[in-house]
Amino acid sequence: MSSSEPTSRTRQSSQIYRFPILPPSHYHGSPAPYAQPVELTSFSFDGTRTLHLDDRELRYYYPPDLTSCDLSEGYDTFIQRDDSTPDPIDALLDALVDYEKTVGDKVARKTNFVTWRGIITKILCTPYNRNEPWVLGATLWNGFNDRKVRYMNEHLTSRRKAEIESATPRHKLMTYWGYKFENLCTVSAKPSEITSPDHPELLSRKSSVVNNNVQYCSVAKAALGKNKIIIGAEVDCLSDVKPEKGENPIERYIELKTSKVMTRDKDKINFERYKLIKYWTQSFLIGIPRIIVGFRDDNGFVKHLKEYKTLEIPRMVRGKRNMWDANVCLNFANSFLSWLRVVIAEDDPRASYLIRFKEPFREIEVLFMGCNGTAAVNERFLGVL
Repeated sequence: MSSSEPTSRTRQSSQIYRFPILPPSHYHGSPAPYAQPVELTSFSFDGTRTLHLDDRELRYYYPPDLTSCDLSEGYDTFIQRDDSTPDPIDALLDALVDYEKTVGDKVARKTNFVTWRGIITKILCTPYNRNEPWVLGATLWNGFNDRKVRYMNEHLTSRRKAEIESATPRHKLMTYWGYKFENLCTVSAKPSEITSPDHPELLSRKSSVVNNNVQYCSVAKAALGKNKIIIGAEVDCLSDVKPEKGENPIERYIELKTSKVMTRDKDKINFERYKLIKYWTQSFLIGIPRIIVGFRDDNGFVKHLKEYKTLEIPRMVRGKRNMWDANVCLNFANSFLSWLRVVIAEDDPRASYLIRFKEPFREIEVLFMGCNGTAAVNERFLGVL
């Protein structure tokens, strides 16, 4: 099948639809509008990966002590969640169900896509990440009128599985550095409550156990062009007290990142070309205005911090040779999601579609798997959302 609209609403199992990856120049021009994300609700995972429909794991930003910011400290006590299987969207749906019961608004039925931020990030970055495969699962359910809701989750690619299995001790340690940085930059106490450098939380940050089962997640609604999206995203921390319901807290969220100290022109080019596109996409999608990067040396010691304003990042790379263009990312994603809404049209919670981007990276394939694949929606949500 071509990328044109299917002629029949009855899909056959294993039928394939293809979306060609055109050169970035095809998507130049004014960007598809992206509506400011608005938080609907939030939820937490505790240290045992138990879901809580509240803000108990919300953390606040408090700068680390750079005189002794060792990201390797505590690695021997690191509690790491199993990342061999991507998180399903069950927690996101649980949060939506709770929100709809509380507010009395069937918000999920008023959107086109419900998914994790990481999935939309992969789509936006695809025009420039032409060597990174990804696989998604999707299910259409409770569609009516022009609001046909597609629930999308991530599948583990064979490449990612091989990377996990072959990870060296050095690679595992460097992965830990990112989690440790978050630990050293955040506190559970409100910033106004910390009035002394001897506050217990500040004194215990270095030695506290890092457990990446713990997460605080925001659920927000947004729109790219005519594609309405509900996105679930992990949030690292808050700059100030979270406002009361009715106000949008997203403008107070902060994203934390680590990166190698840039000592050569090549380092700067690689940082701008490969890292800033992901930093911008991740924060822009959920509406996070600030990104704080801890630049560390090869031994995992943070040397300095730098703050980036999300909306200013695209201007940092604009017009530079072999760089990326935010407008291209938005226009590509808008085009692809609009096409996906046509292709994924079988309204059945037991049916599934497989969406994959793989070698030679010239197109995105969508396969209708019938009722034999793994549906994105858990059966326990039937009749609830």
